[in-house]
Amino acid sequence: MNIYLYENHQAVNFDPIAKTRAAFDIRFGSETFIERVQSIFPNSNISLIVRPDLEEITKEKHRNKEVNPKTIKEGLWLLGNVIWDIDDLTLFVNQESTFYSGGNLVGVHLSKLMGENWMKNGGPLQCDPPTQKRVDVNSIFCQYLWNILDQLPQSILTEFNQRANPIDPNNYPEVFFMNSDNVFIGESTIQPTTLINAENGPVIIEDGVLIQGQSYLEGPLYIGTKSVIKSHSHIKHSVIGPKCKIGGEVNTVIIQGFTNKVHDGYLGNAFLGEWINLGAGTINSNLKNNYTQVTVQINGKNVNTKSLHIGCFLGDYVKTAIGTTINTGTVIGPAAMIVTDGFPPKTIRPFTWYVNGKHRIVLFDKFLETTQHVKERRGQNLTKIEISLLKNIRNSR
Repeated sequence: MNIYLYENHQAVNFDPIAKTRAAFDIRFGSETFIERVQSIFPNSNISLIVRPDLEEITKEKHRNKEVNPKTIKEGLWLLGNVIWDIDDLTLFVNQESTFYSGGNLVGVHLSKLMGENWMKNGGPLQCDPPTQKRVDVNSIFCQYLWNILDQLPQSILTEFNQRANPIDPNNYPEVFFMNSDNVFIGESTIQPTTLINAENGPVIIEDGVLIQGQSYLEGPLYIGTKSVIKSHSHIKHSVIGPKCKIGGEVNTVIIQGFTNKVHDGYLGNAFLGEWINLGAGTINSNLKNNYTQVTVQINGKNVNTKSLHIGCFLGDYVKTAIGTTINTGTVIGPAAMIVTDGFPPKTIRPFTWYVNGKHRIVLFDKFLETTQHVKERRGQNLTKIEISLLKNIRNSR
């Protein structure tokens, strides 16, 4: 089976996370969008359609997949920012149909000729595919980052149900559990006096995780491989990606991975990329004083989230100084640095050094030097392709 997982022109709605990755590489739980498709079709040939500026970084990240293929075959075309339901795809995989989720076109099964013609006309990034018989699906279409946060409880529940048997609490005699049947723990260390509350949703802890004592974990919650939860932390209703160091209070947050929020400070209703460092005491607001719906500026347009609880959205490599306060609905672009008294602006462009009311451009060579050092601490290196992408983002800021 040939699968074409694609971005469309709305991928930029996932700013600032989608500035450095394709929409299908965004995390919604233990999985990213593409990992969900791979798990449903483990033996299929999956090709990827992405924005031109992300083609090389996507090739580097997915070396075994064809990116922006020149040759098109008959296959199933799936929008990349959809939480695909296995029942939908296995039922409709061979139907020559167009798939809709909540009125949004999210996929189509096309013949070789129809697929070729669509690509000749500009493909997913410029126009919708030719439509056929309409089929409504249960899979969840996500248009903005806060839509992904809304699906967090169901995402973790689905992923928990795909796991092996829950833990035996007798193996953790000094750890306190509430509803242990709803807890999965891999080969990890849970220190004494930790309280894990799974009454409101599952808790999944992957291999290599360290949970330090006197921490409170409440489901739905996912903690990725080799992450560390510092003592006295209060973590709930969140997704923590791999190799993070997290402390303080975290509620309704998704972190892609490789991020430090080690110290005290509240983080709520937020979406964070990778390689972020939040200074001690960094906090964000997630509710306006007048209890009205939050508006967020995405790519120059004000978007009403239709939600009262919206925090902040931080791109890759963002850094904040100690004591930083972040306002409701703030969007901070990749590689920005915040040092200020009071709230910084609600929109900060990539590679901005915001210091006490003044916007300066981050020195690129200095940024690379620091970033390389940070990555080496996690056993990684900054590649030439990553550097090229980051340079393009800086130059187009």
